Amino acid sequence: MQNRQSKCLPPVADGPQAIPANRAAATGAILSRWVAVGLLLALAACKPAGLINKTKYDGKKWVNTCDEFRKEVEGLIEANQVEGKLVVSEYDNSEFNHYYLEPGQFEQIGDTLYFRLINDLEYGKYVQKGVAVIVRANAYVPEELNELMASEPDEIGRCIVDEAYYNANREPVFLYKIPLLSDLDGRGLKLSFSIVQFNKKGGIKKEFCQTVETPLGPLTPACCAERPWATAEAHSIIELPELNISDEAYRYKGFIGTLDLIFPMNSTRFNQKKLNDVIFNFLTRYESSGFQVRSIHIDGYASQGGKESYNQKLSEARCEAVQKDLVRHLDKLGRTGEVNITYTGRGEDWQRFEELVNSRNFTDRERDTLLAIATSNISADDKEAQLRRLPFWNKLVDQVLVDCRHTYIQFTFRYVNDKMYVEDYDQALPIESAELYNAATTEHVITRYKRGVDPRRNLSVLNILIDERENKRPNLFAMRSTYHLNLNQIREAVTDMEQAAELDAKNERFKWAGLALRTQIAHEFPIKERIRMYNDYNTYIVKYPNEPSLKRNRLVLMDKVGYISGALAGYTKELQENKASAVLYNNRGVAKLKANRLTEAQADFEEAVALNPELAEAYFNLALIAAWRGQTSRTIQYLDEAILLNEQFKCEVYGNPVFRAMIKANANKFKKYLCK
Repeated sequence: MQNRQSKCLPPVADGPQAIPANRAAATGAILSRWVAVGLLLALAACKPAGLINKTKYDGKKWVNTCDEFRKEVEGLIEANQVEGKLVVSEYDNSEFNHYYLEPGQFEQIGDTLYFRLINDLEYGKYVQKGVAVIVRANAYVPEELNELMASEPDEIGRCIVDEAYYNANREPVFLYKIPLLSDLDGRGLKLSFSIVQFNKKGGIKKEFCQTVETPLGPLTPACCAERPWATAEAHSIIELPELNISDEAYRYKGFIGTLDLIFPMNSTRFNQKKLNDVIFNFLTRYESSGFQVRSIHIDGYASQGGKESYNQKLSEARCEAVQKDLVRHLDKLGRTGEVNITYTGRGEDWQRFEELVNSRNFTDRERDTLLAIATSNISADDKEAQLRRLPFWNKLVDQVLVDCRHTYIQFTFRYVNDKMYVEDYDQALPIESAELYNAATTEHVITRYKRGVDPRRNLSVLNILIDERENKRPNLFAMRSTYHLNLNQIREAVTDMEQAAELDAKNERFKWAGLALRTQIAHEFPIKERIRMYNDYNTYIVKYPNEPSLKRNRLVLMDKVGYISGALAGYTKELQENKASAVLYNNRGVAKLKANRLTEAQADFEEAVALNPELAEAYFNLALIAAWRGQTSRTIQYLDEAILLNEQFKCEVYGNPVFRAMIKANANKFKKYLCK
């Protein structure tokens, strides 16, 4: 303590010295002046280095210095290094309609940038006695966007936080309000702080110290770093160009036609004319529709009128007789050896026996008796003996047994004209039936995705036609791409459209469509790839200046590249010519959202759903803004609207960082959005 005091005292002589008498008065005067100067120097030496001011605040005395100010700003900057994180509300603000920002949130409304900082400066201890803090907003263009965006003066706005401003804006929470000389859209934000003293005329009397510019807040352009709003996956809508995707016809893969031939008792003879008519009328008729018989199987049967062993041999003999006649007929058609014919002698036909007993004219008592014998566990010969002793044996022969002496023939047809077929017809029918003929001659038609069709069923059909049947046709690939797009399977849609473009190299519209689909997921690509895509759009637009989809999809890509100012200017121009375009309003809203102009983005999304109440993407985007603000009830309302219109959005809720805090605080309310 004594050492510190001694540094504040003026210097003294080493020892007493004699002073001449004639210089006494002059010496006294000189000593008096040196003592005064020494005291002033001592007082100056006692002031802390870089002193700003000494104040009373919050019941404490503060000695404010530049070193302390810089340290506090460094801590503030560190707490607010959230450019890689999207800061959303952690509280339920559903009941509040006033404008409210959470710490770490930024928003530009009109020409003013509003924000709150995390662990802000204690302004109250500084801004006294004419001292103020100047907060400068400085814009910068990332290196990746230098070729797209013109550089502008660094400082685009400032906020002077003096005692009056601080007291006027500290309740309920302290907000920065920086009037901007130009929009931030697509540029990064750096903040710097300086502490000054103003004179009575409002000019800067003294600048104590200034901090370096530091990137701050979630305002990193969409091209770069973590891209906070890109991870939120707000939904822009790409527009496919007019594509000439024609309808495609396909058939059943095949079907089974049946023929039942009845035989006399103990005989292998049958109605050969009937078989001849089937071969020459129906086989040739089906083949003219593209279906060719590929195999024939014969099941031979005998009735329950003799020994089981005899009936087994008789059923086999009947099969052989039919097979021989089939071979003869196929020889006449020039199909010798092309059709595989197999047979099985099955003996007595007890299954048909039961079916005929149930369908023919028997009394209930007779029917019960016959079925009891047929289903008993005794041998077939014992069953026959019991049947012969029945008083209505002759009735049984006439109504049942005569039709159990038969062969059951199955003709299997396959479609052979081309590979445009899917599944087999689901039931075997008599070969002469009208229903089977209709199945063979009906063409099924599949189209590009249209509202009202079952997208999953049609996608399944196309998967079979393309992948399993190997119909590698550009029209089919382009058609399947439209179904992937509807189901939000964008990567698969891109692959298919690019395959169509490769197979039909002269069709540039397939190339435009592939570029459009890639635009939908452009945020997944490196910035160099996105800029290459942007240049592809420029090339196409020069070549095809009247193609609207190219211009509009380029605006979506501008947003995803980070060229937000260009995108917003383009959307505004397009909307002057297309005032009723819900898609343009929605897409401009997404660009505004990424520029942290959320109030303006909300207005665009609301206009989009007013123009098209079935635009699911706009409802989903409104839910993002409501969640960012902590408005739980509105978030749920908008999500319900979006999912009602497109159930695919249900699977996007739990994985979206914007909804994360709200889900954590309202787990029960969000359970319905779990995607299984």
